[in-house]
Amino acid sequence: MKYLANLLKTKHILLLGLCVFIALLLHMRSIDFPCFNSDEASFAYNAYSILETGKDEYGKILPTRFQAFGENKLPVTIYSIVPFIGMFGMNELAARLPFILIGVLMPLLFYWLAESMFKNKTIAIIAALLASVSPWIQIMSRHIHEDVLMLVLTILILQLFIKLAHSFSFKTISLLAFVTGLSLFTYHIGKVLAVFVVGWLLFLAVRQKISFQKISKSFLIILIPILIFGLTEVMNPSSRISNLLFTSDKGFSLTIDSLRNEHNSRTIHNKFTYGMQLISNQYLSYFSPEFLVSVGDRNQRFGSPGVSPLSPVEYVFFFVGVYFIVSRKEKHTLLLSSLLLIAPLTAALSWQVGSLTRSYLMIIPLLLSASYGMYWAVKSVEKKLIQIVITGIIATSLLFFVGMSWDYYYHHYPMQVSTSHAWQCGYKELGSYINNSYDRTDKYYITKRHGQPYIFTLFYTAFPPSKYQPQASLTELGEYGFGEVESYDKFVFSFKSPDEKTTERTSYIGYPEDFNGTGIGSNDIEKVTINGADLFWIYEINK
Repeated sequence: MKYLANLLKTKHILLLGLCVFIALLLHMRSIDFPCFNSDEASFAYNAYSILETGKDEYGKILPTRFQAFGENKLPVTIYSIVPFIGMFGMNELAARLPFILIGVLMPLLFYWLAESMFKNKTIAIIAALLASVSPWIQIMSRHIHEDVLMLVLTILILQLFIKLAHSFSFKTISLLAFVTGLSLFTYHIGKVLAVFVVGWLLFLAVRQKISFQKISKSFLIILIPILIFGLTEVMNPSSRISNLLFTSDKGFSLTIDSLRNEHNSRTIHNKFTYGMQLISNQYLSYFSPEFLVSVGDRNQRFGSPGVSPLSPVEYVFFFVGVYFIVSRKEKHTLLLSSLLLIAPLTAALSWQVGSLTRSYLMIIPLLLSASYGMYWAVKSVEKKLIQIVITGIIATSLLFFVGMSWDYYYHHYPMQVSTSHAWQCGYKELGSYINNSYDRTDKYYITKRHGQPYIFTLFYTAFPPSKYQPQASLTELGEYGFGEVESYDKFVFSFKSPDEKTTERTSYIGYPEDFNGTGIGSNDIEKVTINGADLFWIYEINK
């Protein structure tokens, strides 16, 4: 029996190792895709600035908010990048490395959580496997995004609640407070998560009949990081949230006006009634097969209709899992289901429809429930032969659908011109051109029609932060809550028609259409070309 137990233990370790290896392979394949976008460049350059000077790009010492493009980025993501740039230098891979590592190790975290919740190693192995091949998880961790860190923090929070369900201790509550505080300073969905934490702490305290004195002390501990965060939020409010709220969309007011023109009743057609209808519809859409299986994120930076966040197999077995979890009265059913219900809230409140990033925490209950459903769908059948057949059908179907998603991601998605624009491709190549021509160029005029070009020039030239900080200046925030840098050093971020009479050695960098009417053709310029499409044209004078 002891030999058998050791053999089973070794088998699970090997299977877990296989899951981690699969996740590693998915990251190693086309590791330079996707292109480095402006948010990533901002995270990385500010991390570099902290490393070099202890200040952000604007010269603020160890800030709790990074001004960045004017939206006041939360700090944890940036600080997590600092040691990796310190070890491996200022480059894309170093900046992305902590997120890649999390993606590769995510199967272990899902195994740990599933085993803690269900006390079943086979279900935990299935969860680890699903996490290892999940486009929703693994595509996100190929680049810098706060959600990747939030997924780790949420799993830790769930583990602490599982522990609190057994023993309501101050040590566990202190750890819970620390992790909750980290989540608040990581991404804006941390605010919803903090409400979730407070609600669950109260629920467990009441259910376990904890004394009022102990409850009071527990809430004091958990409220400390929340109050600290609230203070920093008042001092440095984020413009991004208010700009993303559904009420800030012009279409919201226009739709109400249109409804009133057709039926002039303010009682029926007003901000409250239409807002409730809109939020409800958007909230429910996050559980639909259209969002979870067919279309995914409407923002092409985070996916494409050919890349399914969940496979049809996982979607079906999610519901099968719900049935078995409820019918078998699993101890942590309420914890898992409450996370599922609150996860899409921030996404539903936004005017942007179908957001994988704002509903990211849904992946935890979705994959755990699907794993549970797969296991018990097989286990509930008595005949061994039929169990083998069902297992084969599930495995083959899963392999087919997940394989199709990854095929599209690697071979079709990168080839689309719209993908290149969504990911702001071309700036890396432009950075190489600038590095090679910097000493022989007096002035660069660079179009700002696409993205934030200043942050790319800072990142790809590793421009000294101590030299940039005195020059850093951001314009007033625009319609979407972002400002712009108009110039620094040799760079002017505004395309102008080339001046042939200038005595300066000048480079004019724009999109092909920027050169319309200038008399400059494709034979007169250098090109930055991705997948056969011209992204930038470069015209030099007096070189």
